[in-house]
Amino acid sequence: MCDTFVALSNSTASGSVYLAKSADTEVNEAEYVVRYPRREYGDGAMVRITHRVVPQARVTHQTILGRSFWAWGAEIGCNSHGVAAGNEAAFSNQAPDEDGTCCLDLLRLAIERATTASEAVDVIGHHVETFGQGGNCQMMGNFWFDSGLLVADTHEAYVVNCAGRHWASRKVEDVMSISNRFQITDDWERSSLVPENGAKPNFRARFADEKREQEVAAYERECRALQLLRARKGSITVKDMADILRDVGENPEAYNIPDDDRPTHICMHAGPHDSRFWHATGAMISDASEDGVLVWMTATSATDLSAFKPLFFDVPMPDIGLPPQGTYVEGSLWWKHERLHRRAVADYHTLKREIRADFDTLESEFFTEAPAVKTAPREIKAEFVDDCWRRAEDVTDRWIDKLEKSNHFIGHAAYRAMWERFNREASFPG
Repeated sequence: MCDTFVALSNSTASGSVYLAKSADTEVNEAEYVVRYPRREYGDGAMVRITHRVVPQARVTHQTILGRSFWAWGAEIGCNSHGVAAGNEAAFSNQAPDEDGTCCLDLLRLAIERATTASEAVDVIGHHVETFGQGGNCQMMGNFWFDSGLLVADTHEAYVVNCAGRHWASRKVEDVMSISNRFQITDDWERSSLVPENGAKPNFRARFADEKREQEVAAYERECRALQLLRARKGSITVKDMADILRDVGENPEAYNIPDDDRPTHICMHAGPHDSRFWHATGAMISDASEDGVLVWMTATSATDLSAFKPLFFDVPMPDIGLPPQGTYVEGSLWWKHERLHRRAVADYHTLKREIRADFDTLESEFFTEAPAVKTAPREIKAEFVDDCWRRAEDVTDRWIDKLEKSNHFIGHAAYRAMWERFNREASFPG
């Protein structure tokens, strides 16, 4: 269960467009940050996406993606033109007739093929109408859902709702948030639907599965993100976007990870309930303007126990170790951070304050230096990227060493059993 939100240039302090997304997936569904180069293809080329083969584009753009290790598609991403997107599981009354372009694939297809947010809407709409959305979207089991997306570029953004083989889109005016529900009613601007007797059909009324939306607390999280954006509108910074991704409510000390039975918080942590075996396995903030494109990624789970680090398109990727899998991989940055995360949740409130103090000091420096680096020569960008990722990993290493020398015990029996199960399934070292 995910949350995506955007602030256009008329709402930010810098004049950039910011898009942020928390990629909430299964507990052991490791997120892999990867960059793909621009590529050209010949006539008739095809590409195998997650569940089927579809025609390839003549050109795919350079992309930075955060994707579940097992899937072709992605939960978060941005391309070198500044087109960024986040996707959401959305629930409709439609049933798939065959394997199609699942939610993850729609995001990657849009990011790879579009030079503007408007073009991204067209890419999404075309694939939904042509191939549908069928196919498993979950690492374990066979879980299918429809799609919601928020796409942005250096100037504008669009909400896109998809149900079966139907879709609709609406332009964003200033700030917007989406969660695991349909937002578009009869206010769509483009759609697979056609007016009836001169009136636009109500997309949400026709397709929404309100019971499943309510089970995952989609409306609460969407409203919370929008409330926080509106409170900062006109002066929104990258730090504000990071703070919203880490939000656990008005009273953070009251956040009860084990006992909350519905995922009502933007910064999602897994809990011992059927609707809560999901958490933030990665997060992204894109910063796109005429001055350039800067992508901030955690590349690790638990956003409030992680640091955002910078990536540019014209410099090498930092060394993030081996690609992660659904079981523990020694030498993978994502799994290394789990050695911090899975111990810190045993004493969440105390350890979070201490860990955040260290990461906040780093992030403050990163965010302060970044605007000048964004327009700097390639060599300075490369040094900045390497330095930020190295320093963040140094802090992570120190905390892992400290936590592994301590005895932090999960007192809540059901919560402890949940982590014992997931650790066992991942062959996670004790």
